[in-house]
Amino acid sequence: MNSVALRASNAHAKHERAKEAAEDRALVTKAREGDAGAFRSLVERHQRRAFALAVSLVRDESDAREIVQEAFIRVYRNLDGFEGGSSFFTWLYRIVSNLSIDLLRRPGRLPANLDEDRVARGAGKGDDASVPFLSTVDGADPADELRRREIGARLQVALDGLPPYHRAVVVLREIEGLSYEEMAQALGISKGTVMSRLFHARQKLQRALVDCYEEQLGRARPQDGAHASPAADTDAGEAES
Repeated sequence: MNSVALRASNAHAKHERAKEAAEDRALVTKAREGDAGAFRSLVERHQRRAFALAVSLVRDESDAREIVQEAFIRVYRNLDGFEGGSSFFTWLYRIVSNLSIDLLRRPGRLPANLDEDRVARGAGKGDDASVPFLSTVDGADPADELRRREIGARLQVALDGLPPYHRAVVVLREIEGLSYEEMAQALGISKGTVMSRLFHARQKLQRALVDCYEEQLGRARPQDGAHASPAADTDAGEAES
């Protein structure tokens, strides 16, 4: 995609986010006034994305459902506390992220295992949500498709091995596509801390996947200072705070 098309795409996405935020604010106002249908609309608009975030963080569908349910209960109880300074979307994501991170930090909790059999079966596009970052290419060579899924499985294992606060920024940036400002609002931290955590998280993923790059892609070993993602930012290398 050339720079003009990229700017146009970003502008369109920004416009759609602003439109969604305005519609959400109107629904929140109605829900505060006792309109149950308005709150139901908020749930229907955001529950799938909230679940996708939760399951990406906790790697367990049952836990993710409970997190999303608890998140919307908290939203309903605290509608009067929503001031509209940020979007409803980022407010909800902050609640889901905090609940997910709290769950991951519970003593004795065992991480969920990646369903590697499902990955190996090549279950189709619908199952690619379990392997973020890598998408199916129509008509791909079967051997390339298998390598893609093997790399995806290794990537997910590496992502699962990150501390919760690092996994959260990777998921929000690379999977959900949030801006730094939205991530800062969703996580309740500064933009600089978001950038720092993302920089260090990408480095950890890179180190975890060095062997995978060499074996599966035949690439030269990347330098330690390089970013693991093509979307990495040149100014994100500040010290972890």
